[in-house]
Amino acid sequence: MKFSRATLVTVAMVATSSQFGMALEEETISGIKVVKYPVSEVIQRMPKPLIPEGIPAHLQYIVGLDQDTAVVHGFSGGFPFADPEYAIALSSGTFNGRKQKLNRCHGGAWTFYDVETTELHKTKSWLPPRKLTATGRDFLTKISGTDSDCTLTFGWNEDFSEAKIDGYWDSNIDNSHFRGIANSFDLVIEMEPYWRWKFNGVDMEPGTWNRLNPSKLEKMDAMCCPPKENNQCLGENKLGVEGLCETISTACGEVSEENLSACVMFTRRNLFPGGFLEIPIMSNYPVYPLADRYGNPTPYNKFYGDAVSARGVETIFHGTERAGVDEL
Repeated sequence: MKFSRATLVTVAMVATSSQFGMALEEETISGIKVVKYPVSEVIQRMPKPLIPEGIPAHLQYIVGLDQDTAVVHGFSGGFPFADPEYAIALSSGTFNGRKQKLNRCHGGAWTFYDVETTELHKTKSWLPPRKLTATGRDFLTKISGTDSDCTLTFGWNEDFSEAKIDGYWDSNIDNSHFRGIANSFDLVIEMEPYWRWKFNGVDMEPGTWNRLNPSKLEKMDAMCCPPKENNQCLGENKLGVEGLCETISTACGEVSEENLSACVMFTRRNLFPGGFLEIPIMSNYPVYPLADRYGNPTPYNKFYGDAVSARGVETIFHGTERAGVDEL
């Protein structure tokens, strides 16, 4: 049986007696079974990040994709048209060495806004007007024709702190000529210097020490990962090891909203060919850690969830599997 890409069939409203205390809604969108839930339940509803052998601790997080920079005031990037994506489990998918394939359509690792409009609320005076490229349903329909269209490939560097992302434009641009031009651009995700310093086993990139000397890193440490009870987790290479300091969730206390722009964990950048210059208007956006591999929230989760909710997004969904499609 072949489903139309435009098909949206409500399959069931399934009430659960789980800890969440409300119904879990299931639907089929263009042949993909999805589950829907409130923004406040994202880290409980998403599958926990996988722990593949050899994949470092700093990837084992659910991270929020703040494409319209709703969370922080003062971040230099952000997109005027944001894809309707909420969060991803960064270590999910399959790994072949340092090459990772991550399916956005099913498996639960990629989540989308469940909204009926592409207009986002302007909740703060400093927020520029933002729109979505599509509703979550329409976006999933566009990319779900085949698993090849669904899949992004992350080519990581040696310590998994930077990756080039391939496959984004293949399902977003129909014209082969313009798709070829778009594919010449570099889409990358890069771990920020402070978190490279903070996690055990991550190299500092060349030139980092010129921009972040030890005294500045120590100040950032107090802002971005303040100790919960004592100073045991303060300092270099503390995260990602067994014990109290294993994850951001266990090691870091409450962060201040005014420090969020300085504490971005990853930055997603769009670069001209060669990777030396960001593309104007769609240059970059911040990525925040929301939950660790055990499903424990980080101090950043509340800020991100509240900001997205204030933009008018109440419900999130992710795909679980294809709904009996024999051939696409």
